[in-house]
Amino acid sequence: MMFPQENNDDRLPPSNDSSVLQNASGTYSNHVEFNQDSLQLQNEVVQFEIKFNTDDAVDVSTYMFVSYVDETITSVYYILTDGNKPLLDPRGLWYVPERKYSIITPKIRLSIGKFRFIKKLNDGKSKIKIGSSYDTSGHFDVKAGDSWYLTIAVPTTAEKSGYSITLTTLYNSMEIKQLKRHSNIGLYSANYNQFSGKYYACKLLLLGGFSLCAVSKEITTKDGSIIEMYVGGHRKGNMMVYTPEDKEIFFNKERAMRYSYWGNESGTWRFSVKGWSIYFRVEVVLLYIDIDPHLQYTE
Repeated sequence: MMFPQENNDDRLPPSNDSSVLQNASGTYSNHVEFNQDSLQLQNEVVQFEIKFNTDDAVDVSTYMFVSYVDETITSVYYILTDGNKPLLDPRGLWYVPERKYSIITPKIRLSIGKFRFIKKLNDGKSKIKIGSSYDTSGHFDVKAGDSWYLTIAVPTTAEKSGYSITLTTLYNSMEIKQLKRHSNIGLYSANYNQFSGKYYACKLLLLGGFSLCAVSKEITTKDGSIIEMYVGGHRKGNMMVYTPEDKEIFFNKERAMRYSYWGNESGTWRFSVKGWSIYFRVEVVLLYIDIDPHLQYTE
């Protein structure tokens, strides 16, 4: 799954032929690619400043993917801003696996029945891969002195996820500087008992199942916040978000609820979810990154 899910396909990750420039103060380029082979992110976030030394035109292309892996949560996230607004839609992909049969309580998580065919495809050399991907592109004009900010995160294992973000200009105008790299990020799933409270779920393959949850989570950021909180699959339910500025935000939509924040607000965030479902399980996922994406934009 992802925020939101789209472009599911069987394409392979793109080849990584060029390496990313890091801390290249005084060195200018007209082409740079940021990818996992170069950055080797693992439960980490990295942020770059891209400064332009002359008027120019920039082509940006982005490709990200997560593969379905048995009992392994995979994820990847990026946001590109011009200091005021996102240049392309902020995007996160994530996959929280489940087996054919499962019983989950606050103290027990029993899961059996591997999807062996899918695992064989993704682990093998076949060109067919099962997973989710996202790609987008854009063309932008820039002025001398403009600065962009690129944030890339892998909140979980990087074993079966990847990304390629490429910037190409007409002239050698880009100066790349790494601003931050740290591990104060995370992705949590109630299905894996990573929330406080009570979460009960039962799945019996095609027969479906049920779930019931009353869970909460608290996280703290220091330098800014990127927040993605998603609840889905419920018949009835509600979600409360408590921001560091003591603002309370209430959601009670059926089937899916989502809260997103990208900005410099930091402090303690609290989330609570209550709901139930029949046949489908209630999916509760929280992604957070402790970083300032250099914009003020809330959804």
